[in-house]
Amino acid sequence: MEAFHLRPSSAPYVFINSHGLGSDKNEWSRFQEKLKDAGYGYLSLDLRGHGASRTCAGKEVDYRDFSEADWNNVSRDIEAAAAWLRKKGVPEKKMIFCGASIGANLSLKAAAEGRLKPAAVILLSPGVEYAGVKTAENYISKHTFKILVAASEDDPYAWQSYIYLSRSASEKGLPADFINGGSGHGVNMFKTPSVIPAILTWVSGI
Repeated sequence: MEAFHLRPSSAPYVFINSHGLGSDKNEWSRFQEKLKDAGYGYLSLDLRGHGASRTCAGKEVDYRDFSEADWNNVSRDIEAAAAWLRKKGVPEKKMIFCGASIGANLSLKAAAEGRLKPAAVILLSPGVEYAGVKTAENYISKHTFKILVAASEDDPYAWQSYIYLSRSASEKGLPADFINGGSGHGVNMFKTPSVIPAILTWVSGI
């Protein structure tokens, strides 16, 4: 699995960033710059079948051929990234799983089902379901990590998904932290100047 990695300099957390369907680690460049400026570390992944991660167990893989089961297995890449950071001396409570679009769904799945539990999960334009990867059960399940959602009203499916998830959380008495992404889907919300500062302000309060 290929990735961009930067150790934290002055801030406590390392972000594991997971891209959207058909994209790659390069979509995080704007966010990486801001994380670096703020002293945070990051590990931005090429998930299996994307970018430079086109082999798995010695076999060629392409996301366009993935079944629903294949997509659900991609969360293991995020779990593996967390395990790699842990071996490098990063405590799990100093990790933040951050994902965009299907990467958001996968990040939540990895946090909920994986052995290592991050301090927080940031979901950019999550969906109730993308490619068979669902969020609702993990969103309202008992967990130790905090969750932040960002979505834009001009991105109808992600917006309605957040409303559904928020109502489900409210019924369980759970918090539903939210940032209005202004416009766009996934990392395109970073073009709205207020979004990244709002995320970093939220992280500072964990």
